[in-house]
Amino acid sequence: MLPWPWDANFEVNLKRLLTALCLALLARSSVADQRTANAALEKASTAFSQGKLEEAQKQVDTAVKAGSKKPEVPNLLGAIYTRQKRYQEAIEKFNQALALDPKFYPAKLNLAEAKLLEGNYADATLEYQALKEVDPGSELVDFKLVLCALLSGEVNKASGLVDLMKFPGKTPAYYYARAAIALKRGEKEAADKYFENVKKYYTEPRCRYFVQSLKEVDLTSQTPGQPTETPAKPPGKTESSGGGSK
Repeated sequence: MLPWPWDANFEVNLKRLLTALCLALLARSSVADQRTANAALEKASTAFSQGKLEEAQKQVDTAVKAGSKKPEVPNLLGAIYTRQKRYQEAIEKFNQALALDPKFYPAKLNLAEAKLLEGNYADATLEYQALKEVDPGSELVDFKLVLCALLSGEVNKASGLVDLMKFPGKTPAYYYARAAIALKRGEKEAADKYFENVKKYYTEPRCRYFVQSLKEVDLTSQTPGQPTETPAKPPGKTESSGGGSK
């Protein structure tokens, strides 16, 4: 005999209460893990931008252990591998990021970059062309397509692509594309002229990415310095001038 009156619903209600408590604890744990992952991802991004690849990878590992499913995590790991010239591993990570979010633009851009640096110019071209459809006005993508053609030995095609680029542009992409073609042709003086002209219209921080891009594919002769004065905007195109000092 039970020592108290038995409620037939008591056991059911108790199970419901325990289940609710467990779910609440899991939710709280999940939120804590997500905060840990987000904090680690932010630290990883900062370390990566400072060139501290070992620290960046350590923080990415923390984000993974915390259960992060953000595409930023494999994308950043792929970027680290790219810096380390582990291109196949990088490509795998960028594809993982795109599996999480097929529209994740940074991973698409990084995937194309890894294939370019790996020397797979045909596949890199296809990736950049796909990006061009997503972002038709991207001067960076235009610049990369020029590099792909140039490195594939298609100098005339590269020159034709530059002719289609916007000038003056919001970025120094045009100048560096022209300089790259000149360097490929062995025309160092012409390349140096583009490097000098670009300093008149764009600051060193805005040129830095393009300088690095040329170095990564062994197309460079000098690093442009900080301009003494930066005009509000580059000269515009005219029928007589053809767009200023191209």
